[in-house]
Amino acid sequence: MNNLNLSSETASGYTAVSDLFIDEYVPSANGDFVKVYLYLLRLLSKKKDDLSISSLADTFNQTENDVMRALRYWDKLGLLTLSYDNNKELSGITFKQFDKPAPAVPEDTNIIHTTFNEIPDSTPEPVPVKENIEPSKVAASPDKLNELSSNDDFSMLVFVVQTYLGKTLSSGEINAIVYFYDTLHFPADLIEYLIEYCVSKGKTSLRYIEKVALSWADEGINTVEAAKEEVSNHNEVAYRIMRAFGITGREPGQAEKELISKWTDVFCFDSDMIIEACNRTLKATHQPSFEYADSILTKWNSSNIRNSEDVKKADEQFEASKASKVIKNPAATRQNANRFNNYQQRPKKTDDFYNSLLSNNN
Repeated sequence: MNNLNLSSETASGYTAVSDLFIDEYVPSANGDFVKVYLYLLRLLSKKKDDLSISSLADTFNQTENDVMRALRYWDKLGLLTLSYDNNKELSGITFKQFDKPAPAVPEDTNIIHTTFNEIPDSTPEPVPVKENIEPSKVAASPDKLNELSSNDDFSMLVFVVQTYLGKTLSSGEINAIVYFYDTLHFPADLIEYLIEYCVSKGKTSLRYIEKVALSWADEGINTVEAAKEEVSNHNEVAYRIMRAFGITGREPGQAEKELISKWTDVFCFDSDMIIEACNRTLKATHQPSFEYADSILTKWNSSNIRNSEDVKKADEQFEASKASKVIKNPAATRQNANRFNNYQQRPKKTDDFYNSLLSNNN
């Protein structure tokens, strides 16, 4: 990670915070974003040579992505300019001179209003939060869209989501964002973190993002801090899975990470269910196999088997089904049991021949 060159267009030597910044920018900004801005402002006078995104993350006990989110926010508002090297890594931060009130929404977000207008008019009934809900198909009412289109916080959110996904949002994606914001009551910074988390895992499909959002809602997660703790727990699940398979000394590979993500984020299984599938895999194959465990968990998911009690019932039904087949067709069972005995035996004369060969070799 590069060291950063911090410079300013104005004279420094003391930490001066503009009244305009306090009056116009602070009230609507994320508190962590404000801390990053003020800390960088203070560092202008210290001329640190070892400043980096990593050191900033350590200072605030945040992730490097959290720090970058803050920097991109101030860059979009025109208070900072970010510069990058040939490897597209951040290499410099320049404080910009500003002498006018904060814009309600960055200019690029004008497209948001066009996107809103593309959503079909409909007024759905209130929708309960359920596992099989698809937020992208829950169209917001025209009144709600008009209300949100004039909401600076929401407009900024849509702009940031478009930035992460690298495209203009479709009507379905706008529906999903509205659902997260208005029905799940996720604050804007949580939705932003949701998108950032999914993109960081290489998952940009709307269905995947919806699955994660709904699982967070089911867990009662409504803050960025709680979401980060949940993500940390997922990392712990990955460690437990590797340990259950007897794999030590390495991180999961990319294909293994994708399967773990599928089990936790798409199927929404808890760690105990996944470990049970791992144990059954070892019992059946005598070796670690993510693919075999995936076949078990996929079957459980399609059969709506969600916990240990469901597994126990499914096992009992399977055993009862096997017993029923034996009762209905005992002849076939006896035939299978006697297949070895029905195999044609070698004549005794042949056995004597083999015995003589063995004795000659002694």
